[in-house]
Amino acid sequence: MLYKVLSPMLEDEIIIEAKNSSQAKRKACRLWGVRPSDPWHGISTMQARKLTVREVEEYEKKWH
Repeated sequence: MLYKVLSPMLEDEIIIEAKNSSQAKRKACRLWGVRPSDPWHGISTMQARKLTVREVEEYEKKWH
């Protein structure tokens, strides 16, 4: 499943393939070089939501 992860503190967002939102946040932390337990930038400050079918189709058209 594809998730959109938003980090308000880093002012960044990314689309990541993951099993659930927690895994998506942890993967985003790795990519951004942030410790997941960081109280200011870690997973507690992030938001992750599963992309809708339409959003997935648009994403795939864009990159394939």
